[in-house]
Amino acid sequence: MENPPSWSAVTVVPLDTNLSSDAFDGFCADLIELGALGTAVDRAPEVTCYLEGDQDKVDSFVRGLESLACKILSVSRIREENWTGACADVWEPIRAGTLEVVPVQSADDRRPASASAIRIIPGLGFGTGHHATTRMVLGALCEYASAVSQSRPQRVFDLGTGSGILAIAAAKLLGLPVDGNDIETGAIANARDNIALNNVTDLVTVSTAPLTQFSGPYDLLLANLYGEVLMNLAPEVTRITRPGSTAILSGITEIVWDQVWEVYGSQCGWELVSEKSDTGWMCAVIRRSTV
Repeated sequence: MENPPSWSAVTVVPLDTNLSSDAFDGFCADLIELGALGTAVDRAPEVTCYLEGDQDKVDSFVRGLESLACKILSVSRIREENWTGACADVWEPIRAGTLEVVPVQSADDRRPASASAIRIIPGLGFGTGHHATTRMVLGALCEYASAVSQSRPQRVFDLGTGSGILAIAAAKLLGLPVDGNDIETGAIANARDNIALNNVTDLVTVSTAPLTQFSGPYDLLLANLYGEVLMNLAPEVTRITRPGSTAILSGITEIVWDQVWEVYGSQCGWELVSEKSDTGWMCAVIRRSTV
């Protein structure tokens, strides 16, 4: 039998523990550049990096960390199927708006689920509903779905789809086609498994294609990404959406929210519909100006 892929977790902390949100986002981006296939921030400013490969790959990554102002807290080997689900809390069902998110071990899990439930296999894609940012986007999406009538959207985009949870929720709530993308191939594989598990393969399509390859126009855009990433992508987000479209943004820390809104509001012509915060994270519903 072929051995499963080997995974490692390397937890680091920046030497400057008072980094601004912008600088911290940049630090996480640098870790991805060094070779981490994913990062998780459970206890800021500690960052856990996930690597696939043998010990040489780990050693190379550790050597690369010497170029960053950080301290290594731990290095451990893990199995692929366990790196996202290592925390017991990730297996607890949660509610967000009118939806229930039910984590399952695999597609073979036959536990009954309600019509409003989203079944998610925790894997390489961020998004089991347990993080405040995901819950806030799901809640905002539920409110949006219950409010739309005559101005019902036609096309939806999920930027940085992760586990596919937001795309699946949009498909279930709105019954509309959803396109999604993510830069991580592991996340896309996880998303496709979850899309099939929730019987929305006829509505949801995900890929690793960059945002520049999508033309839209989309009526609703969902994005749960770092604030720095959202700022960098603002022109493209604006390009692929139509005037009057709605975007639900999260993954933004309270510290950097004013900078994110400056880009979208003043530079790209979006209007603020609502904003919400939870444990230091922001979620905003914005509308593209029709003027």
